Amino acid sequence: MKENVVLREAANGTPPSGSLVLQVAKKVEGMIVGDELLAGSKLNENSLSQRLEVSRSTLREAIRQLEKTGLVKIIPNRGVFVREVSLREALNLFDIRAGLARVAGRLAAARASCDQVGQLSQLHKEMVNSWKTGSLEPYYLLNQKFHELIMELTGNGRLAELDVIMSNELHLFRRKNLGNLAQLEISIHEHERILEGISSHDEGKAGLAFERHINAAKQRMLDSLTI
Repeated sequence: MKENVVLREAANGTPPSGSLVLQVAKKVEGMIVGDELLAGSKLNENSLSQRLEVSRSTLREAIRQLEKTGLVKIIPNRGVFVREVSLREALNLFDIRAGLARVAGRLAAARASCDQVGQLSQLHKEMVNSWKTGSLEPYYLLNQKFHELIMELTGNGRLAELDVIMSNELHLFRRKNLGNLAQLEISIHEHERILEGISSHDEGKAGLAFERHINAAKQRMLDSLTI
């Protein structure tokens, strides 16, 4: 039903619904982050629009949104490609994300409620359990939620939005490199220090711990390239 509306709007020269464009952009973003659309691959607009059951005009508007976030690249006369991130770009992204993490840690420590700290603590406990059972994929998802919740605790939507952009772009380089159990143990201890800073409302401790966590992840990524 929505698709018929979109087609009529396109035929009348009316731009597609902004909410629908956003939904489609989020769907394609999920396909990229979920490895369905690989870095460097060309998007088949006709096939993708049919799969998502939207008009090509709606898909193109969604693609323009994704270009702004750095996930795709539009090359005139060639088409749309999932962006590839070089090592140099990845290192720059880590540096930016480390700066965002320091600010986020400070704000989260200052603004988090007792209930929110409890939610963060529960996620950490679940990550510890995943590590102990060797469940890498659940750990990855919990780790993502842990980071997202800290950004939510800042009460700063723009900061959270920037962190998502940095994270998604880094994903194009890392391709979900979960690491080994020893690396996860180190990451868990880093999370503990972040949690301690936020739960005690120690802004300096939380900010520094979160920044160091991102910088340590950067080093772990570099180490994985030499193995």
